[in-house]
Amino acid sequence: MRAVLIRGGALVIAAVILGVVWLAMARQLSELVDAVRTVRVANLSPSPFGWNGVWLQFGPPLGDVQQPLVGQMPGIDPQFRGLSLTGPGPLYTLTATIAVNPEGKLVLSAGGKSFVLGTRTGNHLPVDAADPDMPEFAAEPGDSASLVIERSILAWPTPFQLNVVGLGGATSTWKRHVYYRLSWVKRSGARLDMLWAGEQPFYGVDLWGAPGVFLTQVAIR
Repeated sequence: MRAVLIRGGALVIAAVILGVVWLAMARQLSELVDAVRTVRVANLSPSPFGWNGVWLQFGPPLGDVQQPLVGQMPGIDPQFRGLSLTGPGPLYTLTATIAVNPEGKLVLSAGGKSFVLGTRTGNHLPVDAADPDMPEFAAEPGDSASLVIERSILAWPTPFQLNVVGLGGATSTWKRHVYYRLSWVKRSGARLDMLWAGEQPFYGVDLWGAPGVFLTQVAIR
């Protein structure tokens, strides 16, 4: 009887230890899995696109959206297709800069290199009723571009998440990573790769909430 109790106690202790390790390492494990494989949510149309001096506006989706990105909302809402140049915390500095040159070309610069994203079309893109329409730009002839939204396979629990915004608000119980991958190749062979990454909270009633992503990588070759 005593041996049975000892074995049972050992199993309970082992389960507690595994649970603590899981809570402590689940986020890192999710990142390791993401390095091998992620789940594709949707492809967004990279051109034409908008630029208002603060963020780039892409979309709409190309083909079917394979699964809802936020809650049960079909498609990809415009607010989740706008991407800024702000880098991750704690500094939140600009990872790249964008300017319109005298020829009306939109030029992205990072790491001492520049890349022409597109040319001003003279049109504007409607964004939101509360915001003015954005100047529209289009890729140059011969350009090939793609923009893919992906998410983590493995989410991690957030049992100690606190609502610091205000009283009565919902707190997330899980989180997962979300990625926006932009690849752009010029006719000359010049290439631009950009990665926006961030976390997306899960709420028991509202399901997956709005993701918050930052520009983490820019490579111009």
